[in-house]
Amino acid sequence: MKSTSYSGNSPRRPETLPSFVEPSSADLRRIETERMASLGTLAAGVAHEINNPLSYVLGSLDLGLRELAGLRERMQGRPREELEHVFGAVAALDSAREGAERVRTIVRDLMDFSRRTPGPGSVDVESVLDAAIRVAWNEIRHRARLVKRYAGISPVNGDEARLGQVFLNLIMNAAQAIDGEASVNEISVATSSDGGAAVIEIADTGRGIRAQDLERVFDPFYTTKEERGLGLGLAICRGIVVGLGGEISVSSRPGRGSSFRVVLPYAPEESAARRAVVESPSESEAGPARILIIDDEPLLGQTLLYAFKGRHDVAICTSGREALKYLETDSNFDLVLCDLMMPEVSGVAVYESVKQKQPQLASRFVFMTGGAFTERAREFLAQHPGAQLEKPFNLSEIERLLSEFAEAKSIAVG
Repeated sequence: MKSTSYSGNSPRRPETLPSFVEPSSADLRRIETERMASLGTLAAGVAHEINNPLSYVLGSLDLGLRELAGLRERMQGRPREELEHVFGAVAALDSAREGAERVRTIVRDLMDFSRRTPGPGSVDVESVLDAAIRVAWNEIRHRARLVKRYAGISPVNGDEARLGQVFLNLIMNAAQAIDGEASVNEISVATSSDGGAAVIEIADTGRGIRAQDLERVFDPFYTTKEERGLGLGLAICRGIVVGLGGEISVSSRPGRGSSFRVVLPYAPEESAARRAVVESPSESEAGPARILIIDDEPLLGQTLLYAFKGRHDVAICTSGREALKYLETDSNFDLVLCDLMMPEVSGVAVYESVKQKQPQLASRFVFMTGGAFTERAREFLAQHPGAQLEKPFNLSEIERLLSEFAEAKSIAVG
């Protein structure tokens, strides 16, 4: 049998093939961090787009219910059959408002978990836990009953968004460790105090963790979920907790469940937050307020215009550019409700121009925001001393703001 030889013109086989270089732990953590940041930016943008229409949906539902309530009062004494249509309309609008409020809660939780905070501060742990539970609720409710044991602990020194990531991860892990009927399984979320620290315990009645795995659950890339994870979740949780000066530990028995324990130092006692007060242009006699609404959602402006009808003098601008032009000839407003994120000329740009040209008006700005998802907007809100309204809001929040404004500055709100 003859051997086959290759001529000198034949391509030579490389002596060595390029080897696959496994990414380091630091590389994979960086990739995960960048991925989470990208998802957060995307979530914030989506939530912002939902918040704007949801604001005027909630406002319109409130207005409709108030009008029907007034109509029902005026129709008192009429035969009941004449009121059936009114009662039916009220019930339908009530159901629609309840649904819109549920969407509002979901969107706000999404914003909480996508929001990048400037650094450690005072955080209400139990509120963050509640938000994490709401996000994970669909995973929880089919697997176990949830038990909350809150002790009403003081705020901790932490970062709200990052602690939310920790609690959400632990709650999701607890739910995914449970098999069988939801009625016989339990996930418990408890808070307590231990000296100068808050203790958060998240426990489940799931499969538990084997002894040989227990020592490694916080190691990067170590996972007991087989095909369901990279093994980074608990490692990232530990990094966040330790970075905030806390501790995280786990105890478990196979077949009996697991319990994760997070200990975080309490935040230093701080004086009560300074309450923003809107300045009045003059000490004039009480009367209807002059309100300027700046928002690129025309329907939101129209909803607020109708809500204030007959009680206040309202002007509407549907862009930052239009507002700047309007303010050149008329800046005598008692209150300015300004959207933060607008195309071309943002609310920040409007405010900065007003500070230079009509400084007496700048302190009367109240920013309405459906999400600050640019670095400039986040920094601005962190430093801005005035009041803020987070979209989607309902009319009661606007009226509370106006009542405070009227009480402080003797302006009637009707």
